[in-house]
Amino acid sequence: MEDIVVNGIVLSSMPYKEKDRLIQIFTVELGKITGILRGVSSPKAKLKFASQPFCFARFELTSSKDMYIVKGAELIDTFFDLTVDYDNYCLSSSMLEICSIILKPNIIAEKIFIGLMRTLQNIVYRSINCKLAVTKFYLFVLDVIGYGLNFSTCDNCGMKFIGDIKFNQETGTFRCSACSGGVKIESRDFMSLKIISSTDFDRLNTIKINDMALNNCFNLLVKDISERLNFKIKSLNLK
Repeated sequence: MEDIVVNGIVLSSMPYKEKDRLIQIFTVELGKITGILRGVSSPKAKLKFASQPFCFARFELTSSKDMYIVKGAELIDTFFDLTVDYDNYCLSSSMLEICSIILKPNIIAEKIFIGLMRTLQNIVYRSINCKLAVTKFYLFVLDVIGYGLNFSTCDNCGMKFIGDIKFNQETGTFRCSACSGGVKIESRDFMSLKIISSTDFDRLNTIKINDMALNNCFNLLVKDISERLNFKIKSLNLK
């Protein structure tokens, strides 16, 4: 059977049989796939590095029924510095979880792949505040999957925002003070979300967001993503 070479990042890993592991790989060429690493639980296994989440590599695969056998892997990056700070590791792991949930098997999602890689590079190599970078990724993903936030007009009456603004957790939308539904949010938090949303990944270093506002924005998005996707982000509970 013909081998396939793909570029991808490991989203998750779990034991399989006695010494094997199943890994979920988010690839550029094939989307999300499941791969088997044979004998990788052995102490001297050459591909042990490929069983770790965040492993970005060029994988050599052979198709086997509904999954792939990993024959080889050429390491590109481990994003090792994420392990230095536990909070940053948990925050970054939440992005892998979200990708695992939203991606359909074998459906190419190059835009999300690029967004994930740019976010990881911002955190590890550009020293962008991790929570800011992950907040940007959350906003980006919501937009890509059709749940993007509208910062211009009330979702109920369609009027431009003037004065107090509310966020409706059930609908995942902002509303003006005149419309029913939703909980009032600080104007500072609303503007912070709007700024982060409109700022390109490569320009996040140009914005300054108050720590309290950033925490509020992040928590709002965690709740919104959990509501939209009907799942809880487990890695954030480890913090």
